[in-house]
Amino acid sequence: MKTHTRPARINERAAQREATQGRILDAAITLFAQRGFAGASVSDVARACGSPVPLIMYHFKSKQGLWEAAIGLLFTRVEKRLNEEMKAVNGLTGLAFYKAAIRAHIRTLAAYPEHMHVLVQEGAERTERLEWLIEHHQKKFNDQIVALIEAAQNDGLIAKADPQHLKFVLSGAFSLPIILAPEYAIMTGRDALDDRQIEAHIDTCLELILKPV
Repeated sequence: MKTHTRPARINERAAQREATQGRILDAAITLFAQRGFAGASVSDVARACGSPVPLIMYHFKSKQGLWEAAIGLLFTRVEKRLNEEMKAVNGLTGLAFYKAAIRAHIRTLAAYPEHMHVLVQEGAERTERLEWLIEHHQKKFNDQIVALIEAAQNDGLIAKADPQHLKFVLSGAFSLPIILAPEYAIMTGRDALDDRQIEAHIDTCLELILKPV
């Protein structure tokens, strides 16, 4: 009688490998978002995830490889969450569509504040890492948002301005209370990441950005 021990062992090793990589990448995402590439060492990631440096290097080959894998996973998570949130716009048109789209984007930012933290960290200086980040990940998000802005402008629901510039203005409005949550808490006494506060923030953004019909 044939047994399936070997395939089972292979599957178990693959699952263990995936779990190890996931644990490493979760720690890397947090640290790179908090400290940037230069401020977070592989040793820091090792301490945070409980895996030795040689094991991390075995899986990701270099610090750059670790960073790229972490950024890739982060953007995959962000895209998945945004796609889920954007289901709320199905069937909507006009002002209701844009309100739902803005709500989807801000809820996604709140779910993954590391996304904007990474952009702030990397966007402060023009480097090969920044160009890689834009080319492989951020440009897709940027183009989607700019397309929404242009459509809203054509519908007369948002200010007439350069769409690319307006994208940065809106990104700041959407994200600053979220990425500056500790400062926000000190200044206001409120948790910017609390669900009710996020909804209040969304309502404020909608009032500021969209023109009444």
